[in-house]
Amino acid sequence: MVDPDKAEPELVQGQPEPAPRDVEQELKRTLAFVQGIIDAFPDFLFEGSAEGRYLNTWTKNPELLAASREHLIGHTLDEVLSPESAAIAKAAFREADEAGLSFGKVISIDTALGRHWYELSVSKMPMGEGEPPHFITVSRDVTARLTLQAALEEKERQFRTLVENLPDLIARFDRTLRCRYANPALAAHTGLAPAALVGMDVTQILDAESGRALQERLVAALHGGEALHFEMDWTFAQGKSVSTLVSLTPELDAQHQIASVLLVGRDVGDLRAREAAEAASRAKGEFLASMSHEIRTPMNAIIGMSYLVLQGELDQQQRRYVQTVHRSAESLLGIINDILDFSKIEAGKLDMESIDFDLADVMDSLASVIGIKAEEKRLELIFDQSPRVPTQLVGDPSRLGQVLLNLGNNAVKFTERGEIVIGVELLQRDEASALLRFEVRDSGIGMTPEQQQRLFKPFTQADASTSRRYGGTGLGLAICRRLVDLMGGEIQVDSEPGKGSRFRFTARLGVRAAGGPSAGHEGLLGARILVVDDNPSARQILVGMARALGLRSESARDGTQALQMLELEDTRGDPYDLVLIDWKMPRMDGIDCLRAIEHARFGQRPPAVLMVTGFGGDELKQRLLQGRMACAAVLSKPVTPSSLLDACRTALGRDTHGPSTVLRNETLQAHQSRLRGARVLVVEDNAVNQELARELLGRAGIVVTVVEDGEQALDILARETFDGVLMDCQMPLMDGYTAAALARRQDKLRALPIIAMTANAMVGDRDKALAAGMNDQIGKPIKVDEMFATLVRWIRPPGAGDADGPTGLPADPLGSFPGIDVQTWRNSGMGDAELYWRLLRMYLQGQHDFPAPFDAALAAADLPTLRRLAHNLKSVSATLGAHGVERAARALESACAAGEPSARLQSLLDDLALQLNPVLDGLRRWAAA
Repeated sequence: MVDPDKAEPELVQGQPEPAPRDVEQELKRTLAFVQGIIDAFPDFLFEGSAEGRYLNTWTKNPELLAASREHLIGHTLDEVLSPESAAIAKAAFREADEAGLSFGKVISIDTALGRHWYELSVSKMPMGEGEPPHFITVSRDVTARLTLQAALEEKERQFRTLVENLPDLIARFDRTLRCRYANPALAAHTGLAPAALVGMDVTQILDAESGRALQERLVAALHGGEALHFEMDWTFAQGKSVSTLVSLTPELDAQHQIASVLLVGRDVGDLRAREAAEAASRAKGEFLASMSHEIRTPMNAIIGMSYLVLQGELDQQQRRYVQTVHRSAESLLGIINDILDFSKIEAGKLDMESIDFDLADVMDSLASVIGIKAEEKRLELIFDQSPRVPTQLVGDPSRLGQVLLNLGNNAVKFTERGEIVIGVELLQRDEASALLRFEVRDSGIGMTPEQQQRLFKPFTQADASTSRRYGGTGLGLAICRRLVDLMGGEIQVDSEPGKGSRFRFTARLGVRAAGGPSAGHEGLLGARILVVDDNPSARQILVGMARALGLRSESARDGTQALQMLELEDTRGDPYDLVLIDWKMPRMDGIDCLRAIEHARFGQRPPAVLMVTGFGGDELKQRLLQGRMACAAVLSKPVTPSSLLDACRTALGRDTHGPSTVLRNETLQAHQSRLRGARVLVVEDNAVNQELARELLGRAGIVVTVVEDGEQALDILARETFDGVLMDCQMPLMDGYTAAALARRQDKLRALPIIAMTANAMVGDRDKALAAGMNDQIGKPIKVDEMFATLVRWIRPPGAGDADGPTGLPADPLGSFPGIDVQTWRNSGMGDAELYWRLLRMYLQGQHDFPAPFDAALAAADLPTLRRLAHNLKSVSATLGAHGVERAARALESACAAGEPSARLQSLLDDLALQLNPVLDGLRRWAAA
């Protein structure tokens, strides 16, 4: 048999030489055998020349070649492979040329089946005397091996990263109880590097007592073959003590023999400390919830009852007093909310609303609160709102107002003299949103750079003495920063000691399609106004504000210049329609200027005068009455675009009800109308809150039944039928949560709307109410708009429709009545069309013989009676929307109070008749029809 390893058959000495034919057959069999081996070979074989040119190829998978066999033979490595792979292959050829063999170099080839990696084995093959050698290359596809190796390395890297970053203490001990691996967490307790622990036994890592105790457990795990779990105190050799929960797990080798033990220790001291901290946090939350309830319950009465009083008839001084109580209660509520908001921020559950709102409402509310505080300190408070700023926005007005109020309060707190300016400008605008920048700057004490660094941290004041001197929780600015973040903006501060501070923040807010800064200004377009103010900043801002309202606006720095400009423009035939005068000015103050205007001889019509005061509004009005001077309106600083708009429209005899107020009150009236006739059970233990609920709900036509606790509620629900339940959550005997849960167990009460009323405002309160089976939640103190909006979502009186619009008055029921604006009644939200018709008839009946009682009182010089008649007519006319009559009656009342002469009173009575007679004529025609 032919040996396949030999190129030629072996000749045995003494045998005859084979015939050529036999040699040829044997050679063919040998070549066929060699070819069979090559064809079965899984790798690729290449024969190459010394210069790296392909001479021959053999492969059973030609699709994994970079090119076909025909395109390989005769080409060089550089022509076939990528530059990187060609360089590696040529290096293998050089190594084989020098040493006879090269092994282990890897190249990559992009094939029809994707990128593959090949390991090269190159052998040098001599070709004979004088001939350059050839090189035989075996190219083995190692793609799968390298992919698996990379995956294993990645898993190893991930595992090592995990183990080395775990807080648990991890080590591996061999059968000799020597450490073979220690993670950084364990090493950190010893003060040594992880590598330094390798080779140590536990008695070297821990102190003697701890080491022996752990060593006994390691021996038990090695011999017993079972995992052990136990708790023990470790003291390390360096003296550090740790309470540890330990797991010892035996590890097997390839022969399934125990080769080592894996130790995992968890520091339960930190766990216990964390549990204690969580328990303390829960206790704090429960305390805050309890205190919130205790404080909010009486505040609900203060805010709610003062709201009801403000809906009634009050003189200006009474209204101011009640408004101050109302605002102060809301300010106190703000302090409570700061604490609760910070709790929500810590829990990551501070929610932001996205509702339609008018920026003017936010700024007006801000002016009301900040204005009182600025007035007390005799500070100039100025609002600077760019006319480009859209006012019909979408976002969270409450949170926006909270940030502005906090910054404004701080500005007043830290400023002893000078001015505070609150500005708004537009940075960016697209179809759906606007980026606004708000600014609050003051002339106060200022801050150092170091103080500014600490400013937005919780429970921190700019200076250690600040809280003692100025008060405050130190939470406000930390909350502001978080709220600004949630509004998609940033907050920053610029300040210098003694030179005041400037806080600026941005907010990304949605823009309503119909929104714009010019809504409701049509009646003012083209009118001319002169602004008189000695403060350059205030003067410039008021001029810009007036121009944004469509007024032609100029300014004067004092009363003398104002009189000169008024007389000059009067002689030119283009007189001013309005004069806006600051009361407190040097030399000639606002009252002196007004007196001079009244005595001036104008060839054209005299201007209507508006007076602006930063403080002492009541004193100003008293002095105007004593001086018998006519002032169209008194504005309190800061003047806002909406307050200036209302004052100008009043002075020029235009409608004073802006679109935002109309929209808000129409919505409230629509909600009240849809709830009319509903039977609602109020479960409340506080007598004041019971009365408040009766009044608020009863005014909306809701039939109210009140009980004092959950047991009484369940009893009456078993006997009677209601359309909904308002359930206080904190009550004696049985609280609201328990009562709601028990009610839901009864078939007849499972679908009954139950709405929680709670003075708590902690994270999870709403979830707790829902878990008890309630449908929704109303917070205390109650916000009237929000309360009715919540009620209308759940409560459906028998026969009530689903229409969303107002169902009381028609769109314009009194459009043909001269002198009456029915929208005033709509805005009040105090009743429907039937009540309005009834009041109109009473108005007609009470005034049908006008002016007989007035003439009689005037003839008898009975000024108290004349004043009372004027006051009553003024009040009821204001309620019904007869604004012309209201203004004329107010002027008559003021003149009576000032004791003006009969001739003046008769003139004012004649003016009143001019306003009232058309109203009465219209009502007579309506009553007759």
